[in-house]
Amino acid sequence: MRIDKVQIENFKNLQGFEIDLDEREMKTVLLGQNATGKSNFFEAVILIFKYLDLSTDKKRIYPPFNYQIEYQIGRKNKCSVNIDYKNRHYNIKVNGDKIKSLKTFFAEEGKALYQPKYVFTYYSGLSNKLKELFWDHQKNFYDKIIKPDFKEEKLESLRKLFYVQLVHSYFVLLAYFSFEEEEKESIDFLSNVLNIIDIESVLFVLKMPDWAKNRIKDNPDDIFWTADGLVRKFLEILWVNSLAPIYNQERIRTDFDDFEPQDRLYLFVKTKACLQIISSLYTSNTEFFKALESTYISKLISEVRIKVKKKDVDGGIIFKELSEGEQQLLTVLGLLKFTKDEDSLILLDEPDTHLNPVWKWKYLEYLESVVNRPESTQIIINTHDPLVIGNLRKEEVRVFKNENGKIIVEEPDVDPRGLGVEGILTSELFGLPTIIDSFTNSKFERRNELLLKQQQKELTDKDKQELNDLFNELDELGISKTFRDPMYQKFIVAFKEKNKIPTKDSYSKDELEEQNKLAFEILKEIEKEESK
Repeated sequence: MRIDKVQIENFKNLQGFEIDLDEREMKTVLLGQNATGKSNFFEAVILIFKYLDLSTDKKRIYPPFNYQIEYQIGRKNKCSVNIDYKNRHYNIKVNGDKIKSLKTFFAEEGKALYQPKYVFTYYSGLSNKLKELFWDHQKNFYDKIIKPDFKEEKLESLRKLFYVQLVHSYFVLLAYFSFEEEEKESIDFLSNVLNIIDIESVLFVLKMPDWAKNRIKDNPDDIFWTADGLVRKFLEILWVNSLAPIYNQERIRTDFDDFEPQDRLYLFVKTKACLQIISSLYTSNTEFFKALESTYISKLISEVRIKVKKKDVDGGIIFKELSEGEQQLLTVLGLLKFTKDEDSLILLDEPDTHLNPVWKWKYLEYLESVVNRPESTQIIINTHDPLVIGNLRKEEVRVFKNENGKIIVEEPDVDPRGLGVEGILTSELFGLPTIIDSFTNSKFERRNELLLKQQQKELTDKDKQELNDLFNELDELGISKTFRDPMYQKFIVAFKEKNKIPTKDSYSKDELEEQNKLAFEILKEIEKEESK
């Protein structure tokens, strides 16, 4: 699965929008200031594949905007798919030939051939705007896994759209340590990067879900509140291997002044060995992970308290007490590892928000080495951090810009690789005028103004004293001595005099090019004068 081009006619601030991704790259990082449409682009892509998947050969479900998308797909025989959707009408071509019957495309066989196997999305923000797009698929998944006759071999095909959440980090951690032989590399990652070396115990805190409150009346002795299907199988295995299951009715605080009554069941797995006995009844770590997730989907999970051992920490620590960065890293990397497959699409919206600089710097490396992403799976990432893109070539980057109300997307002219953080921030990729703090930069600006007045012989005695004080102040910071160089002072004065672009927080690509052109012209003039 690889998206090549997307055109969106009318979705939020994406009006007449176009993006063209490099057809040789399976990884693209999107940059741009806030409100330039990066998250809206993700939302649009999710909606495109959501409505394609929910449509069937008997019934169509239509997205709320017109679009055209081109992508490559094919687990065995690669093909090119072009979908032109406009006003509730699909025009679909495969390898340049129009599909004769849309029923074929929207049948299960057609979906398997022409649609991504999975679309995974992670969003680090507080809004539910992306999460809500996945509710229909989650509901369909839930409706099937709770049935008594559910067949586990159907798990793979039940849900194409998958929204990654923090709760998944608990299931990832349990699946890692339940299959230690298969997950040796992952456990090494936990130890070397997160300093997690083992699991001590697990407490599953279950609650009676709202859907069970009426059903339990007909079967009051059901120990799992009438849960069925995949989740019941897991709970029965968990019950047998847990220590002294405890039921309790509690008033749970849900807000600063709100409480709600809950019927709870505590199932305590006292050792990692007990956890591994439970997982041994599943054929793979992926199957075990999905069994764990079924408890969340069924709204039975109130909490999972995992006690872990960490390096240089006396005694165990509850996993949720780890930093947000640690949990975020494990959530995304771990889940992608367990659910990775060929011909999938991975959309990560600011997955580096809570990470420290080292993890940001190595984030894309982790995606390759820990997840071991298949070559046919495309990953697109939104970020605001220069550390994440430091090793990329320009073909792997797209910059979103708002130009007079229209969102445009461009490939940068320079490779981030080799620029360093300062170079990336002051290039067209971010457009900062300087990486110096605003207070110190204001001192430079004032100094330059006074140097220009000095050149024009307009300095007052008060100005002379202020200029001298500024030089002394900047000298104390160790960053001003070079500016006493006569040639550099000439450059500063000339640039200040000729630069017509006002000082501001960030500059466009054209403004940076204009300033660079002016700087080179001034340097040539100074060089010419000095050579006389």
